[in-house]
Amino acid sequence: MRTTQLARVAAQAEKLRLQRIAWRLALRAGCAVVAAVFALAALIALHVWVAIVLARNLGPATACAIVLGIDLVFAVVLGVLAMRSPPDPLAEEAKIVRDRALAQIKESVAVAALLGPLARILGKRHVYGMTLAALTFRFLFGRK
Repeated sequence: MRTTQLARVAAQAEKLRLQRIAWRLALRAGCAVVAAVFALAALIALHVWVAIVLARNLGPATACAIVLGIDLVFAVVLGVLAMRSPPDPLAEEAKIVRDRALAQIKESVAVAALLGPLARILGKRHVYGMTLAALTFRFLFGRK
C-alpha cells in the first residue's frame, strides 16, 4: 500500500511540475508574440515618421515620434520579460517531492525483493520475526 501511495504522490508531483513548466512556457511565448507585434509597429512608425519628417519638417512628425517611442518602450519591456523568466518555485518543490517519493519507492521495492528469497531460505517460521525486525529497523533508522 505504501508503494502505491508513493507512486501516486510522485505522479501528482510530476503532473504539477509539468503543468507549471507548460504555463511558464506559454506565458513566455505570449510575451514574445506581443513584443514582436510592438516591434513591428515601432518599425512601421519609424518609417512613417521618417516620411513625415522628410515631407513636412514638424507637425505630425512629433506625434509619430511619440508613438514610436511608446512602441519601442513596450517592445523592450515585453522582450525582456519574455527572455527573463526564473524557474517557478512551486515546480521546483514538486520536482523535489517527486524525487523523494521515487527514492522511497526504490527502497520499498528493494526491501520487498530481499525478503522474498530470505523467506524461502529460512522458511515461514522465521520470516515474520525477520520482517518485523527489518521494518522496525527501517522505520527507526531509514528515514531521512
